[in-house]
Amino acid sequence: MQTDVRAVQTLGQGVSESPLADHLRCLCRFEDGVVFAYVERGHEFVRASDRELWAVERDDALVSARSGETLAQRRGRVFFQAGTDSPLYYERAI
Repeated sequence: MQTDVRAVQTLGQGVSESPLADHLRCLCRFEDGVVFAYVERGHEFVRASDRELWAVERDDALVSARSGETLAQRRGRVFFQAGTDSPLYYERAI
């Protein structure tokens, strides 16, 4: 499922231009294709829901910005959950 990040439905409003449209790298949830996080600069992923720093990409791993715990491992464009190897996110370049 592909999600157009240029148009985001906001509560109580129609479709509006999204700030995500300016970001070249986005992580989409594997289960539904919704943009979960995006790179604002360097290798720092910002959570789309609240625009807070969420994780940093280091050596093909997503590392929590808060705890330093490894959240997922990258293989190609897919990030798999650390420990269970379940697909969590895929990277989509805009």
